[in-house]
Amino acid sequence: MDRRRFLRTSLLGAASFSSLPALLGLGREARAAGSAGGYKALVCVLLEGGADVFNMVVPQGGAAHAAYRDVRGGMALESTALLGISPASYQDGVAYGFHPGMSRMQQMFNQGKLAVVANTGTLVQPVTRADVLSGAPVPNQLFSHNTQRDQWMTANAAVRQKAGWAARMADVFDPDEPLFNLTSGGKNLMQQGGAQRAFEFDGGVIYAFDDYYAFRDDGALGETYRQLLQHNAGDANRLSKAFANSRIHTMELSNALSGILDAAPDFNNFSTGVHESGTPLGTQLRAVARMLSVRDQLPDRPQRQVYFVNYHGWDTHNTPLDGGSHLVDYLDKSLGTFQDALAQLGLESQVTTFTCSDFGRSIVPNGAGTDHGWGGHAFVMGGAVKGGDIYGQMPQIRKDSPDAIGGRVVPAISVEQYFSRLATWFGASSADLDVIFPNLQSFPGADLEFMDLDMIFSNGFE
Repeated sequence: MDRRRFLRTSLLGAASFSSLPALLGLGREARAAGSAGGYKALVCVLLEGGADVFNMVVPQGGAAHAAYRDVRGGMALESTALLGISPASYQDGVAYGFHPGMSRMQQMFNQGKLAVVANTGTLVQPVTRADVLSGAPVPNQLFSHNTQRDQWMTANAAVRQKAGWAARMADVFDPDEPLFNLTSGGKNLMQQGGAQRAFEFDGGVIYAFDDYYAFRDDGALGETYRQLLQHNAGDANRLSKAFANSRIHTMELSNALSGILDAAPDFNNFSTGVHESGTPLGTQLRAVARMLSVRDQLPDRPQRQVYFVNYHGWDTHNTPLDGGSHLVDYLDKSLGTFQDALAQLGLESQVTTFTCSDFGRSIVPNGAGTDHGWGGHAFVMGGAVKGGDIYGQMPQIRKDSPDAIGGRVVPAISVEQYFSRLATWFGASSADLDVIFPNLQSFPGADLEFMDLDMIFSNGFE
């Protein structure tokens, strides 16, 4: 028996799953387990770099496609190559189709399990092209990767915030729950800044990234680190003591979850992907599926969870999203395989997967690809999604578009409006939404109905 398995087995042998919360220092009743409405999870898929969604959802024919082809030039997709989607997606007499690499997403859209949220992005207040040209306030550092991604993660472009919207949601629902926010895509601002740190895991092997060496199977470094933490846990220095106790708790939780995951399905049909840096999307989603499969064995049985995964490589300055794009093809296959796994687990209607990105791309190509934009489309997938439709107003993709400035589309839907519908499905009340999304009141009257709220209920944590 290797050393890591010995530690894990020793921990689990000291206590049954029923006593695991007390062992981990949680020491509270499983309030979430008895909440009305059952388990729900959100899975955020970040398309890092700024996805060219205007070559993912495309006008399919007639004058609208001719205008699209005219502005996109050599990177335009032919109308005959587009994948047809259901008639509910017509807007202003225009039919839309999906990129030819999106066959699984097309299938889910036509089955009512996937929806498009059109032209959403970071906004301080509702604006049109004319408003912006007249000097209306716009988000700070538009077109900057880091700043715009942070504003998506905090869901507030009006004021800089230290906590992400998922962290604030965790504080509203259950600030004591250490497994509300989990990430298989690394650290992210969306889940940072709350009462509990997001729990990090990767590839189905549980570990805390900050304590990497403490979980290595070989050498004395991990044991030395553990001894230092134990020593500092009794330190008189409050900062040192708090740090040590936090790490000890994380290590115990990590070891416990590793043992629980031993019984999880392998889900080996996920692809490892192509042309991407970091951990492949399929590997991350496989890890999420495995964690979801043991949700009822997790300490305290959390009934609300938010997962984060990250698909790199969408900064397509020099790689146009053409008909043979591996990015789109791999995203499509990964999301389809993940939804199959959810169906296998009986969680299709309890888990909602949604995309976001730094920003959209320019509708005017730069000769080799497209440049940083502003507004873009998002995709929402799951059994609770009112799919088969496009929500919001599609922008006109043509030269001199009334919906764009300098080839960059002005968003019509704010990030807050998009995410607040997901939070409402989670069970957030109107008062909760004001805490989670402080600038939501700047966007009245636009209720995006892409989620089935017949499942709505009190969060059950009062």
